[in-house]
Amino acid sequence: MTTNIAVHSCVGLLFLGLSGCATASPDSVERAKNVNESIPLRVSDAASVFIVEMVDARLMDYELGKLAAERGSQLGIRAYGQRMVLDQPPLLEQLNRLATASRVTVPVIIGADKREDYKELLTLESESFDTAFIASMRKAHRRDVSRFKQAMLLPDPAVAAFAAAKLPVIESHLQGIENIEPAH
Repeated sequence: MTTNIAVHSCVGLLFLGLSGCATASPDSVERAKNVNESIPLRVSDAASVFIVEMVDARLMDYELGKLAAERGSQLGIRAYGQRMVLDQPPLLEQLNRLATASRVTVPVIIGADKREDYKELLTLESESFDTAFIASMRKAHRRDVSRFKQAMLLPDPAVAAFAAAKLPVIESHLQGIENIEPAH
């Protein structure tokens, strides 16, 4: 239980950089990728990119989940948001362990592209928020399912095993958001 509390606190603290670093440069994802290109890693370049991008995606899903749990006008949106808040910290923890073991530097705040999407969702309310949230999560989870399937084929055993083990979770997130229709 303490691990979950620590992870939730850590995720929240990491994301606090969203407001304070909205104009920070370079982008946290690009910075991590640049560091990884300049140091010897224990995984392939493709595995490194997968880890970095999936940490970024998990950070975003966590924060969008919190937003949906608070702002969703439909019960289904709020419940899905809460699911993201619960499911993302364990995935982040496992990705961070994988990154540490592989010597991969990961972003500590959401990357610039996702930060812009988040800020846009902050401006919306009610059904407009629901519609944009559904579209954003569908797009993100379709991308993530594809990336996890690709990662299963990487020559890096630990990364491939992680992707294979967690693909069903990501697929269930996609199925969950595809089952929610925006109110008309």
